[in-house]
Amino acid sequence: MSLISKTLEEMINEIYQDGRVSVVEYKKLRDDADRRMDAVVREFGQHNNLTALQKAMDVVMQLTQTSIIDAKKAKLTDTGEAIVKDAVFAQVEYLRAGTHLALKLL
Repeated sequence: MSLISKTLEEMINEIYQDGRVSVVEYKKLRDDADRRMDAVVREFGQHNNLTALQKAMDVVMQLTQTSIIDAKKAKLTDTGEAIVKDAVFAQVEYLRAGTHLALKLL
């Protein structure tokens, strides 16, 4: 059984089909994620770990963006830029892998 719905899978495939994510596509995915979390709130109520997760994801996204902006301002060497990209990507994959493991418990 898939961890995600068919509609979400189709949207993700469409967004990544050209290997790039535009700001419009990013906002579409963000808004859809918020819509899906609204359904969770309707089902379970406002005060729960799932709504805290949504808030934490917003913080993670903001920190990711500001970290990259800070790294860009630091005028990194090509090697430094590669190290930052690799480290950030590793953090995202860590979150993704942990999410897959956690969802198996559901």
